Amino acid sequence: MLANLPITLDFQPAHDLLRLGRDYDGGYLVSSADVIRTEMLISLGINDDWSFEEEFSEIKKVPIIAYDGSISAKYFFKRLMKYSLRFNRPKEIRKRYRTLINYKKFFNDEKNAHYQKFVGLNSSDPSYITLSDILKQVSSDKIFMKIDIEGSEYRLLDTLLEKSDRLTGVAIEFHDCDLNLAKIEEFIRSFDLKLVHVHANNFGPIRLDDKLPLTLELSFSKYADSFTELILPHPFDMPNNPFRSEITLSIS
Repeated sequence: MLANLPITLDFQPAHDLLRLGRDYDGGYLVSSADVIRTEMLISLGINDDWSFEEEFSEIKKVPIIAYDGSISAKYFFKRLMKYSLRFNRPKEIRKRYRTLINYKKFFNDEKNAHYQKFVGLNSSDPSYITLSDILKQVSSDKIFMKIDIEGSEYRLLDTLLEKSDRLTGVAIEFHDCDLNLAKIEEFIRSFDLKLVHVHANNFGPIRLDDKLPLTLELSFSKYADSFTELILPHPFDMPNNPFRSEITLSIS
């Protein structure tokens, strides 16, 4: 599939990009220079996949704090019980069991924690927390952020700009890009970190009139200092949906 990015999203790929996370959906390309210099990873939105966090930790063992209000050990246990009643689905039962065990193992580590909160909305509801409040609770000034919160990312942009001096890198998924393109463009112009990679998520559609992908994964870097030729998709990119063709981007 062919798609187009506006010239405002043009970028130079970092020479040291590496892929962290599982194949297909869940993996992001980031600068290794940022990973090495990171002292804390904050992940906003994990669902049932923390492969990015696991592989980040294999390169640089840092405290990992994750926020996602949609999951918990109790949630994974209930899902396991639901499938356990379906005796004709042994593969699904094993999968749900592994997810529960791996969740407990990874987030019971003394350095890692998951908080069952949604991020972005300033609300009296205790199940919500703002990015500003998250950053007030940690002292590190070398934070890498991974953000995939299904549209609430736009509520975080002002704080990311304000606190950019505390960030080593950011991998963020933007949704509904047709409705929010101006916000994305202004964020890129104003952000102190360099845009070093763009990938179109092929779970999202492409707008017909200008071929704009509606879901984009952007990677920003503070420490990348050498760059390479722009080739899209990058050799380390993978289609998020393995049953659909990868989206090939051009910039004009």
